[in-house]
Formats: sequence, structure tokens, C-alpha cells
Amino acid sequence: MQTDMNLVRIDLFLETIGAIIAFAISHYANSAFKTTGQKRLSDLSTGFLVLSVSMFGRVIGTLYFFVLSVSGETASALTMRGAVIIAVEMLRIMSYILFAISTRRGVKEYENTSQLAILLAIPGLVSPTLEMVAIIVLLVVVLQSIMNYLSNRSRYALYVLLGFFFLLLSHIFLIFALDPTRGYLLSQIFQFLGLIALLFMLIKAGR
Repeated sequence: MQTDMNLVRIDLFLETIGAIIAFAISHYANSAFKTTGQKRLSDLSTGFLVLSVSMFGRVIGTLYFFVLSVSGETASALTMRGAVIIAVEMLRIMSYILFAISTRRGVKEYENTSQLAILLAIPGLVSPTLEMVAIIVLLVVVLQSIMNYLSNRSRYALYVLLGFFFLLLSHIFLIFALDPTRGYLLSQIFQFLGLIALLFMLIKAGR
């Protein structure tokens, strides 16, 4: 029981910090959109905001349902938990789709690094089926980021690639790890690293 409590504390801490970072990235991307008028930055800002809401929802949901699991779950609570899992996962997938949209641009558009779109995606309540959908969508984002980096080779494009790659790893470790507990913690760490890489890139690009 003590191990479970420690896991929940670590999970909620990392997820809360990640949600705050995602919200900060949304703010920076929105500020960049107001300056440049680029629609992709607006999509990116919305995606980060949706991701932040998803992560905060997971924190609140985990707290709520963990308390219920200690005192005994009812049938209605189980139904509600299923609904929350679907809502949280769909919000996250929606944010990834927005990231995929914002990463689509031609080689010529990446020649000007000052117009580089600032990107990300993001991560207990888990649905393996929806996690697979998230991995597929995020894999598309990573492949697009690789193509963008190969055509541009700027440090900003590298930060974007690293951020999305870490986020992809976070989902892979979450559902494919042989040790569920260790895989879950590694998932949270990779998600945190991905968000940090993208936030760092946004701060650098804004200077």
C-alpha cells in the first residue's frame, strides 16, 4: 500500500508539473501567434492548452478515484472512471492531431528559422486502445519533425524533434514495459523531458 501511495505521489507531481509547462508553452505560442500572425502557432497554442487540460484532468481524476479505491468503488464510480479515461485520452489525442497539423509545412517555409512553428504534443488513468491511437498519431508527428529537421537543421527544429521523440517514448514505455511500475515512471520522466525541450525551444525562439 505504501508503494502505491509513493507511486501516486510521484505520478501526480510529474503530471502536475507537466500540465503547468504545457500551459506555459500554450501561452508562449499564443504570444508568438499575436506577433507573427501565423495560423500554425494558433493551432499549436490550442493543442498545448488542450493537452494541459487533459493532464490536469488526469491528476484530478487519479486523486478522486484513488480515494474511492481505498474506501471501495461502486458500480457508478466504475462507470464514471471509464468516462473520465475516455475523455482524458481523447483530449490528448486531439492535441496531438493539432500538433500534426501545425508541423505540416514545406521545405521552403523552413528556410526562415524566425518563422519556425513551435511544436509539441503529450501524459493512473490509461486506456491501452486509445494509447495505441495516440502512439500512431504521435509517430506521424515525429516523422514530420524528422523531415523538417533534415530540411532545416536548425537548433529549433532539433528541440522540436527531441520534444516529440521523448513524448513518443513516454507512450511506448507506458503500455509496452515489462515492468508496469517502472514503465509508468519512465513514461512520466520522458513526458517531462519532452515538455522541457519544447518549452526551452519556445523561450529561445522568443528572445
